[in-house]
Amino acid sequence: MDTIGFVPLLWWAVVVAALVGASIYLFIEYQAYLMRTRVDGIPGGLRFTSKLFVAEARYSAKQLVVQAGKGDFRRQPLPKGDETLQQGALTATLPAAGLTIQVFRMVAKGDDPESPQETGISNIVFNASDALTLKAQNQTGGERYVLRLDGVPSMIAHDFQRFANGLHSWIDKIESGLKSEIETRRQQEEQEAKAAAAAEKAAEKAAAKAVAPASNVVLTDEQRQIMVDAQIATWRSTAGFKGNASEVGVEPNGVIRWYIELDSTGRAIVSADKRMFHGSLKGATVSSLGSELEVSVRDDYWTEKEPQLVVFRILGSASSDVRRAWKERLELVIQSLGKAK
Repeated sequence: MDTIGFVPLLWWAVVVAALVGASIYLFIEYQAYLMRTRVDGIPGGLRFTSKLFVAEARYSAKQLVVQAGKGDFRRQPLPKGDETLQQGALTATLPAAGLTIQVFRMVAKGDDPESPQETGISNIVFNASDALTLKAQNQTGGERYVLRLDGVPSMIAHDFQRFANGLHSWIDKIESGLKSEIETRRQQEEQEAKAAAAAEKAAEKAAAKAVAPASNVVLTDEQRQIMVDAQIATWRSTAGFKGNASEVGVEPNGVIRWYIELDSTGRAIVSADKRMFHGSLKGATVSSLGSELEVSVRDDYWTEKEPQLVVFRILGSASSDVRRAWKERLELVIQSLGKAK
């Protein structure tokens, strides 16, 4: 055997083996790099990071924000609006209240139907809706969200499942708080309804005792207040809302001469001269007329072709400071509604 020819061949074999070994090592290290995940605290939240997607729990905003290089994000207005679909690289913002996260391991059928084979791939599905949040705010509408991240390596999905499990107490606390707000408002509305019904019944009794609210009939302060509360409760029931600021002028016999009530959205209840209006102040006008304010509003019959406004004169017995404050308040509301599109 030629020893001189064997030595170079041996060196080549060693070099090739070393290169193959290094390639295998680098491949394994690269695969481990791709599977690597991390959970970090961030200002006001917590972040899960992987090479495929990042999820941030933002505590103050009560949201989970997911950034993914590839995914399906579906949004549908409630209750049954048209669904929209976003695919590919995306950022999805999901409300924490009502959020559920599910991780599904994908398996393949083998020779034995009772022993499916692991594929090493998982799908992650996020379901969310802002219905509970809006209900707590006494609003309707909202959206339903479904985010799918398919083809996630099971090692990453497993680590994310642990991260998601840690969010349960945060989500439960938010949902509990919103449900408590809803229940508190329900009880308050129930109490108000009972009080309104009691006031109306008391007003009927007071009116029956007084025979009729003639102009020369003078009621006690208690009787007058009962009648006023009952009338205002009826107007609020008809309007479907209760404002956060109001003013009333009452005759000695308990009849309301004028009334105004305003809520934060720009809706108002206005009554004068035995007429009542409730609705938005958009397009309304307000002006001073000596000792009164003149408020002109759009009623149900107002149109662009017939833009006539319905006029109410109010605050006739109020002080000049009260009239000035109400004029400024109404002007600000009307201006803000005019700017809204």
